[in-house]
Amino acid sequence: MKNASLTDNQPPTVASKLLSWALPQYLVEPVLGDLSEEYLQRAANNQLLKAKLWYWRQAVKSAMQFMLKTQGGFVMFIVSIILFLGLTYMAMDIAGGVSMYVDIPSVLLIFPPAIAFACAATSINQVKSALSVLMVADASKQPQVYRSCKRVFSVLGNAGILLGVLMTLIGWVAIGAMADDVSMIGPAFSVSILTLVYGLALKILCYVAEQKIQTLSENENY
Repeated sequence: MKNASLTDNQPPTVASKLLSWALPQYLVEPVLGDLSEEYLQRAANNQLLKAKLWYWRQAVKSAMQFMLKTQGGFVMFIVSIILFLGLTYMAMDIAGGVSMYVDIPSVLLIFPPAIAFACAATSINQVKSALSVLMVADASKQPQVYRSCKRVFSVLGNAGILLGVLMTLIGWVAIGAMADDVSMIGPAFSVSILTLVYGLALKILCYVAEQKIQTLSENENY
């Protein structure tokens, strides 16, 4: 009960991290301090739920106010991914239905191995660092950090496309072996192409991430 009480006396952690991410560095400490003080006063009046909701509202409001100024690059990166996924979804729906393009075995043949190859070629810490660089603009990053982050996405994207080609060719070999059963060729060919589609999609996302990091690196040099 004591630990639970201590936890209740702390502002919502996720909301605080959102503020730390979105606010300019010089405002993080004073804003978090003021909000925490107000939160404790509200929570002390046996209105814990209302205090948490109030804190979340203030955090989101403040984050939205500064997000485009401090993390505009990351926001636009996410918007571009959402746009890409939305247009891809629309294209699949027009082409015959999204269900035609969903195949869990094909996903498992591309994404987990590609991530494993990226970790093996670089390191798990470098993969984490690459994701962190995309999310948080940090002027203190050294040039070698940007280079290692670019390498992560380069390996990830290239591994995805090469895995897609390999798995598609394996599928075509299987199709050739069943050439005497014409009714099976169409569905088998469709599924075999999906690994290449997934690999290309991963390559596109990694290419954009790689170029984003290149832009950050160039901006730091000015």
